[in-house]
Amino acid sequence: MIKRVLTVLIIAAVSATSLFGQNKKAERQAMEQAKFDKAKAAIDAKLFAMLPDSYGPGAVAANVDEANFMAMEEDGFLYLQGASIAGNKYTNKLEVKSYEVSTDKKGNVNLKMIVSGSMINGRVEIQMRKGSNYADVMVTPNSGNRLEFSGEILPKTEAKYFKRPNVI
Repeated sequence: MIKRVLTVLIIAAVSATSLFGQNKKAERQAMEQAKFDKAKAAIDAKLFAMLPDSYGPGAVAANVDEANFMAMEEDGFLYLQGASIAGNKYTNKLEVKSYEVSTDKKGNVNLKMIVSGSMINGRVEIQMRKGSNYADVMVTPNSGNRLEFSGEILPKTEAKYFKRPNVI
């Protein structure tokens, strides 16, 4: 009798643990989807920012410097700041000549911009996978080296970054 009770309790505990794990996974997926939806809305509204945590292929590092960022602001300009992001030490104010957002068959969001500024002229491409606000960015200037970085896309109002006064 005691063995049966213990067996039933063990089965109930294993079932509850499994069910709890599934709920945690569902909660995590729902939270990631909410971040994705918020980031997509920010891209559509042209009011987003990113503080990258990865620079270049395969490199990951915590970005603790709020002066390294990419942001699309209310004035309609794209700002790139930081040597790893813009290839120079200035705050690069870029006029956005073309802004195309598309969603592929898998639900991934792709943003392609043609930009023009005093130090950078070229393309900026952002690829954000479905179900996450984490995105890869490629800055391809007409002259110079291509820059790559990754991080979370956030609504501009939720991102904390420091724009230096030396805007060019």
